[in-house]
Amino acid sequence: MYYVLYIDVLFLENLLLDYLLLTVTARLLKLSPGRLRRILSAALGSLLLCLIYAALPQCPLPVFLLLHGAGAAAMIYTGLGTKSLRIFGKALILLYLCSFLLGGIFGWLQNIVKLPVYPFLGLSLLSYWLLTLGMRWLMRFRQREQHIYPVTLGFHGHTIKTRGLIDTGNSLRDPVFGKPVSILPQDLKLKLCGTEKVLLYPVPFHSIGKRSGLLPAFYADFLQIETEGGTCLRVERPLLGVTKEPLSSKKEYGILLHPDLLEPAPSAIQADRKNAEPEHAYEAQYAHADQFSGGNQDNAD
Repeated sequence: MYYVLYIDVLFLENLLLDYLLLTVTARLLKLSPGRLRRILSAALGSLLLCLIYAALPQCPLPVFLLLHGAGAAAMIYTGLGTKSLRIFGKALILLYLCSFLLGGIFGWLQNIVKLPVYPFLGLSLLSYWLLTLGMRWLMRFRQREQHIYPVTLGFHGHTIKTRGLIDTGNSLRDPVFGKPVSILPQDLKLKLCGTEKVLLYPVPFHSIGKRSGLLPAFYADFLQIETEGGTCLRVERPLLGVTKEPLSSKKEYGILLHPDLLEPAPSAIQADRKNAEPEHAYEAQYAHADQFSGGNQDNAD
């Protein structure tokens, strides 16, 4: 049995698919090669494939796979401009993975969409859109999960367990010693402290829709974060701000962790050394803290 192969059609089809695959791979690796560079690299990959079919029409499968892999490697090197061997290897694996996924989506659409004319361009673009949509959702889910950790809080013999989100946008610190402030909702503060009266400190903050305000905060005994691999990071005397607003509508996490708790910056380390001063020094700076605590007890207790 013989098949008629139109080399021009093969070239154009692979040019489109190689360009889409290079675009998806670049997005996954957060690379930014130019559009013209990707087009030329896709044309190179498509040309190499056509040469393989034209020069070696009946080559053994291992030889074909080896030549195909060499063509894919040349396409990645010229199209993505990878500067390290590790990124190059990741790009090659991702290119083949995306190729399998794109082919699977294409075949699925081909079975669903029954048309008298074979709409290669339309199905290819639709398959590419579905693939990028799925990859984008998986990346967002993975990034969100990577920044959520099990957290244990302790205060005067009471402990509670929750999940904490590393809030990279949280730059809140107390104005005296620069200690990072994590945000705790009111219901968890009640579970942690119970009916015990807690001394609250005013922490100035700025937010969208409110130019300035004072956030009530208190010192817990410890905060423990369980990071990847089961290792635990323990923070003594963490400063926790209390808010009446829920932090997560879907209950994905119960506390917003300051990013410096996980990866302290040099300025944060210096601030923590200052925090070693007795707590009454803080109270001396804020002589009105008792009044603030009493005035906001209904809001934070």
